[in-house]
Amino acid sequence: MKQAVTVRYFDGQISKAHTAQIHPVFYQGQADGFMVVWRDADNAHQEKRYFAKDCEYLPSVDNSPHAIMLFDGARIEFLSAPPDWIELQHRSLFDNITKMENRWAWIGTGLVILCVFVFGLFRFGIPMAAHHIAQRLPSDALMEAGNHAEEYVLEMTKPSTLPKARQDEIKALYDKLDANPQAKIIVRSGGDIGANALAIPNNTIVITDELIKLSGDNHEILAVLAHEQGHLVHRHSLEQAISSLGIGVLVVIITGDTSDILLALPTVLATTQYSQKAEMEADKYAIDELQRLGISPIHLANFFRKLQKEHGEGHGHWSILSTHPDTNKRIEQAEQHSQ
Repeated sequence: MKQAVTVRYFDGQISKAHTAQIHPVFYQGQADGFMVVWRDADNAHQEKRYFAKDCEYLPSVDNSPHAIMLFDGARIEFLSAPPDWIELQHRSLFDNITKMENRWAWIGTGLVILCVFVFGLFRFGIPMAAHHIAQRLPSDALMEAGNHAEEYVLEMTKPSTLPKARQDEIKALYDKLDANPQAKIIVRSGGDIGANALAIPNNTIVITDELIKLSGDNHEILAVLAHEQGHLVHRHSLEQAISSLGIGVLVVIITGDTSDILLALPTVLATTQYSQKAEMEADKYAIDELQRLGISPIHLANFFRKLQKEHGEGHGHWSILSTHPDTNKRIEQAEQHSQ
């Protein structure tokens, strides 16, 4: 004989729990719900019938009682595990989850799985999504943000001190490239960013006096301009900006802090630091352009060596090599195509 079970019963009318008993109700030899029996505030006998379909099982979490939510707003809390004769949806699944929650091995496994998932999302998921989006956005999708990024770079730099004739010569070098999209070339005095060149997604390339002086070779400068053009062609700045926003969205989900994420986009575009893969792609674009013009890609390798000699391996945040510790691989790629 299935036994009655003592429970706490909240009738949905008052907040105080009633001490009650639930009894199984049988139909054709099978348990078909239960009867709740209790005494109300006036000590009057009360009872109510519930069917299995009326129940929503709430398993125990962190030592909270097992409970059943009922269709009329009432609630039953068990003093221990629910009796076996009550048919509860997904009960076996919830019971297994509860057991796992109380075992450190399963908790540890869950944490490892979560960490792997988060790492995979940040390392692969968001960059892949950013690449997909960047390649399919209209060319002018982030033009306004790119214009603000250009203003940001101009504020950090100063007007070029090179003679106008030399600046025009640099711009004429760019015109040799088979450039699509066509970029605007701006020559600036680098200031804090030093010897550098930047590709901004509004189709602007900024090249500094310091870089031009460091190289002193027009073929090397052409190689640098071709490299930056490669970033524009492959939309690397846009891709990195979208990736950064994607991570920002995750931070918003976790913290609830929405502090001006989109307002930071111009800064992200202006300070983009590319992955090794993006740099190799831009280098390959420059190599192909140099070969098309009948110029040896060794000039690109020579320029990298000059930067290494000038800055060593302790590149600053703004250095053209700052995010690419394996510069030797880039030199090797250029040399291989020079043979």
